[in-house]
Amino acid sequence: MPDVNWAGAGSRSGHNRGVLTLVWFVVGGLVGWGAARGGPSVQRAWPVFLRVQILATSATLSLVAAWRLTSAGQLLGPLALSAGMWLLLGATLVSRGERSAGQSSLEAWAVAPNASFWVVPTAAAFAGSAGTMIAVLANVITTAWNAVAVHLMRRDAPFRQRRSTTWVDQSPVLASLVGLLLHLLGPAPAWTADVLTLAGPLLAFSGAALFTGSVIHPHNLAVLQTPHAVRRWGWLTVLRVAYYAVAALAGSTALTVVTVLTALSAPSFQPIQMSVLYGYRSEVVVVAVRWGWILAPLGLVAAALIR
Repeated sequence: MPDVNWAGAGSRSGHNRGVLTLVWFVVGGLVGWGAARGGPSVQRAWPVFLRVQILATSATLSLVAAWRLTSAGQLLGPLALSAGMWLLLGATLVSRGERSAGQSSLEAWAVAPNASFWVVPTAAAFAGSAGTMIAVLANVITTAWNAVAVHLMRRDAPFRQRRSTTWVDQSPVLASLVGLLLHLLGPAPAWTADVLTLAGPLLAFSGAALFTGSVIHPHNLAVLQTPHAVRRWGWLTVLRVAYYAVAALAGSTALTVVTVLTALSAPSFQPIQMSVLYGYRSEVVVVAVRWGWILAPLGLVAAALIR
């Protein structure tokens, strides 16, 4: 029987996943750019597209990850990753000044790592299924944080929100609860592993498309960058990197890779979309989507060296 270089095969597989993820990021960005230039009808329908994405990607992924949970020990690393979100929310609320709690929650999300549409796809590329599971479980735990932030943003939103849309906006946390219930009823079927494998490219495409379209949406183009917003984004980002740098010191290689990708993440895609959805005009959000990208290449290089 011929020798098989499993290490080399794994390396090639990881390389292929990385290339595929990058391609789908680019394709999604181009689709979003084209859609945003589609005229007033597309711009009016943009909130519908945003809510469809919540159901089709975030909620589905939360359900599957919760369903596939095998032991409580799997949650330790993801819990540490999720705790950083509460730290950022507390920092923005304490320093909010005259801002509403909803806008402060939006700003906390703006300086937070891009867990769903960056960390999950890149973790899949650099750390395989182990990294994907850690990143997705962190997302599942963070749905509790999301529920609090979304509640505050909806409550204080400049655009009045219909009560009928609440279940869509909160669907990730609802899906997580359903997944946990299914987990209690029995083990997840084998096909759910394929969902996690396919999640990386799918999230890369949909996230990049709606992110790009939201960045160049007229609602956000009217918001200016201010020196105060740059300073606020800067110190909050330093706080994020410092927390996750400490968290990266302990754990498996896969957990370290995911933590580094979280610390040095691309900007979160959701806040710029939620600005359109809820009507906020936040200078910090606009600064984050422009300057937050400077950390992403550093995270990719670090992850490649660690793995």
